[in-house]
Amino acid sequence: MIDLSAVKTLYNSMMDSLVSSTGLAVPCNVVHEDPKGSGCPNCYINPVTGRSSSRFEHTIVEPIIGKGRVPDDMYIVYMDENSSFYSSGSQNTQQSGLDFFRAAYPSSLVFILDVAREPLQIVYPSGFLDDDKVFSARVDAGVYITRDSGVASGATDSYQVMQNIIASGVSSTVSGLFNNATSATIARDNSSSMVPSDVAATYSGLLTSLANTGVVVNNTTIFEHEEMLCPFTVGCVEKTSVVSAFLNYCDTYATGTISANYCSGVPVTNVESSREVSGEFVWFPEGHICPVCNGAGFFPTTTIQARDIVVVFDNKKFINFGNVNVQQGDMQTITPISMYTDLTTADYITVDTSVTPYAQNKFTRVSEPQPVGLGSNRYIFTNWERSS
Repeated sequence: MIDLSAVKTLYNSMMDSLVSSTGLAVPCNVVHEDPKGSGCPNCYINPVTGRSSSRFEHTIVEPIIGKGRVPDDMYIVYMDENSSFYSSGSQNTQQSGLDFFRAAYPSSLVFILDVAREPLQIVYPSGFLDDDKVFSARVDAGVYITRDSGVASGATDSYQVMQNIIASGVSSTVSGLFNNATSATIARDNSSSMVPSDVAATYSGLLTSLANTGVVVNNTTIFEHEEMLCPFTVGCVEKTSVVSAFLNYCDTYATGTISANYCSGVPVTNVESSREVSGEFVWFPEGHICPVCNGAGFFPTTTIQARDIVVVFDNKKFINFGNVNVQQGDMQTITPISMYTDLTTADYITVDTSVTPYAQNKFTRVSEPQPVGLGSNRYIFTNWERSS
């Protein structure tokens, strides 16, 4: 008597070997496509239309230090010489300092009021005074500021010196900046060769002249380093990236603590912005087409499952489904029944080009997977046709 149980076991064992990767199965990809599978992460999606609303999705909150505070119109410094700065090996640094300053304060005028000091004097780097908004009393007006030691009769009229420089032939733009100036910062050197009291009367006269012309002195400072522009970090200007770069320069070549103390006591303003700063998304102005999804609001998604599948291309060798009216197609697959859902939902499968006779190895299903087996439906046979 035939042992049917043993036959079933043998059959299933042989079929398991057949459909395994070590049997006759070949590498295939089961592909699922969803034309609206993924919403665009870059833009706001209109809940009614499902398309892009032409508005950037991501807003950020940026803490702005000194929000809305602008540079003063004029920066004025009393200084006699800068030998210690130059002797520190920074001869070529002062010019780069001007570059940082000018980027941070593009329209501000700088007046360097050279205080008499024999035999030393301020050494200006080559090109420093080529900036059309930077002036030297000695170079541009041929004047030294006298050391008055607080005696009014010995004071120099600093504001008149500044007026003479402007009248000597600057551009109409620069003269307009000077004549319309409403704010200033004044700095005085306090190094081994000069102390603020050396120009006390001159400084007092400048304060009076500025007040009489409607210029408000927002900041006054006394400095010991001999970098000519870093004294102007006193006060608080909105801390943009270019202002930060100037502060970092001054941290390196002046006191080293300017950035840490900048705008101390000034409230930080949190500003919401749709400007992308992280690089994760692509910012675009509201009303414009989203550059990521091109206005669609979604992305087609493709899911690929790698599977080992037995494929038969000779339709004479296809498994007959009996009385079921099944289209033959160009290929038949044999798989475990566990792949039933994968195959019924797949848009198509691709077969390793090394085993298919077709140059185009993309196949779409033309039959329902048919469960088969001996004693139990452990396998499915499915027919496919080559896609055009």
